[in-house]
This record gives sequence, structure tokens and C-alpha cells, in this order.
Amino acid sequence: MVDAALVKRAVISIALVGATLSALHRDPLDDGFPISTYPMFATKRGTRFELIYALGVTSSGETRPLPSEVTGTGEVLQAAVVYEDAVHAGTKALASLCATIATRVASDIVSVRIVEGYVDAVELLVHGKRGNERFRWACQVRR
Repeated sequence: MVDAALVKRAVISIALVGATLSALHRDPLDDGFPISTYPMFATKRGTRFELIYALGVTSSGETRPLPSEVTGTGEVLQAAVVYEDAVHAGTKALASLCATIATRVASDIVSVRIVEGYVDAVELLVHGKRGNERFRWACQVRR
């Protein structure tokens, strides 16, 4: 006599193994039920991208990227959206964002620049080199 609980466990196990193996027969970019193929990692991606960010300028003229916290969020992607929205909204939004950032910077920063940069991720992460930057807005830090 066959134990019903054992048969039930065997059927469930076979179904789960089948669901897992079904991902092997799909296009790598077809993300869906029951198992993700993680399409964001399935194809080669470039290392160059465009990014809008803020630079802090010291009294000696040195510039350095400001952390995402100056936008009011600690999340990098949310900060990127804040910068993009301000650029697309125009000069009033850029002036307001710049003034807000200027109240949140370190004491050695004398002005803030919002720039659109073309970055090679490898050069930035390995060598600390920023790419070409296009000026969008600037404001002074008032203390």
C-alpha cells in the first residue's frame, strides 16, 4: 500500500523541480513565473552612462561629488530622480534644489554646482575619475 502523504510530497517535489528547470527553456530576457531569469544580468551592459549630480566646491576651487543625503534622501536612486526632476522642471526647480543642498553641505564647501556628467563606471570606481561634466546650475553656500 502506498502512503498518500509520501505521494503528495513526491508530486510537490517533482512540480518544484520542473518549475525550476523550466527557466532553462525560456529566453534569458523573458522574466516571469515561476522563476526569474534576472534579465538585468543576462546581457552585457555598457560602462558609460549619464548622471546628474551635485558637486561641492571648496574655497580652494576643488570639487567633489556630494552624497545623496544632501537631496533629502539616503537612497542613491531616489537622489538621482530628484536631480533629474529638477533639471526637467527648469530653472526655478534647479535654483530651489541647489539652495536646499547648500544648507546641507559640509563646512568646507562654499558653493554647489549641479552638473550632468558622462561617467565611465570602471574609471570612476577604480580610478576616481569623473568624465565630462555639463554645468546645469550653481549657488553659493550662505553660513
